[in-house]
Amino acid sequence: MSGVSLRPMTEAEFDVWKAYSIVEYAKDKMNSLGIPIEKATKLSKDSFAGLLRDGIQTTDNHFFMITRDEAVLGWLWFVVKTEWGVTSAFVYDVEVKSEHRRQGVAVAAMLLLEEEARKLRATKIALHVFGQNTGARDLYMKVGYHMTDYSMAKDLA
Repeated sequence: MSGVSLRPMTEAEFDVWKAYSIVEYAKDKMNSLGIPIEKATKLSKDSFAGLLRDGIQTTDNHFFMITRDEAVLGWLWFVVKTEWGVTSAFVYDVEVKSEHRRQGVAVAAMLLLEEEARKLRATKIALHVFGQNTGARDLYMKVGYHMTDYSMAKDLA
């Protein structure tokens, strides 16, 4: 989709995004793990606290707003790190607002992410997707991602 771009997130946007994302990640954890929302919320808050010790200034973390004509369509968070001699970008969060979905915005954002990752000398991009999120899985496969492992579970109740 033409006209889609990434711009750095402001500190005020970061604070709003973080509060929203903690809640959404907790919902994903609740659904994925089958745990009460209170426990999922604690896990989510703990994850964010551990990953973002210095907030928006946390080293090697990159926060962007997905935009078109200055309108915010969504957001993107990834970290770049080097392990075993490979520099990779790991996507922690990418979301397009519901009213902008199914319009090519996410595809455009993922392709723009590739440009940003290359600028940071990453040779690979990785991410995690919850099993129940078939829309995200389909998107990632559409833009060239492939499965690297599977985690599976079976409810016995």
